[in-house]
Amino acid sequence: MTITVDLLGDSTLDNGFWVKKENSVEGKLQQKGVRVFNHAYDGFTTNSVLKGDWIGAVLPRRDGFAAYMKERAPNGTWVQPLAELQKRITEHPDVTHHVGVSVMGNDFRINIHRPWALIKEIPQIQARYMQIVEKVKGLQGRDIKPILIFQYRTDAKTDLPYLIYTVFSAIGAIAVAVHLVCIALIAAPVLFFTGYLSGTVAGILCAIGALSLFYSQKVVPLTVTKDVLLGNRPSLALINRLMERFYEPILAMAKKERLPVLDLPNTFNPYHDLYESNIEPNANGAQLIADGIHHIATNHDYAGESKLYAKPNGQAEYSAKPNAGDWKVAMPSR
Repeated sequence: MTITVDLLGDSTLDNGFWVKKENSVEGKLQQKGVRVFNHAYDGFTTNSVLKGDWIGAVLPRRDGFAAYMKERAPNGTWVQPLAELQKRITEHPDVTHHVGVSVMGNDFRINIHRPWALIKEIPQIQARYMQIVEKVKGLQGRDIKPILIFQYRTDAKTDLPYLIYTVFSAIGAIAVAVHLVCIALIAAPVLFFTGYLSGTVAGILCAIGALSLFYSQKVVPLTVTKDVLLGNRPSLALINRLMERFYEPILAMAKKERLPVLDLPNTFNPYHDLYESNIEPNANGAQLIADGIHHIATNHDYAGESKLYAKPNGQAEYSAKPNAGDWKVAMPSR
């Protein structure tokens, strides 16, 4: 039986502008005999998927732009992906539609140079992401099977043109400094017992440190400081822990709804040759994504428990583990 996959989201799935068609996620899936309907669009955010947006608005006007627009926007440049998806499902009611949902990276991209606004907006992005999944599950059709595709970490070998690691490195370093100062203040009673501070001053400093640490780690987890003290890059430490925080409620939803998760953060090694233009999947990256989607569509039991599917560095095939909700992002080896 031919597998049908509908793609929904951003350039994690719609990378055809950056690579040849046969090297795109869509092309790699088709090479596996999969029938693909692509409703993902480069540059789209969670708002774009929910409300509609302009195709190609963020793409550079270079060679390949006209060909991309001709293929992806034959009926106009404004699209509503969920309405497109519903139309396609209605036209093919007798097949199982595996709907790969990959969106969120562009919500962060548009705020990358306003980092505190970016972190502050996480709850709204989470809510929109889960709304998209609920809408996919609620589409009218005979058999709709969502696949949640988590965003990978971007290329760590180069930071141009988006300066993602530069920005997160600065935030991570500041967060570590704040955490360490707070911990030092919490330890102020030691100076009281050694006679360097009065009990009142030590108590005030300890209270300030405890409150500051409590509120600061609501923004940046304390585990970032632990990772940095263990010798890890502040940027990667921060990205990893923010990913864990971001996906926590989404993992809970996936567990409740028995949905599979394609765990790209633990599949893509940011030091490996998987990227084009810093953030897009190249042919190697597209192959990893296509392999994961195909493996889930072929193997996941939607009547069983939610599972996380990953292919860590050196592993020959995708493998699954139960979604226990305590998901961690491994620090990559170079």
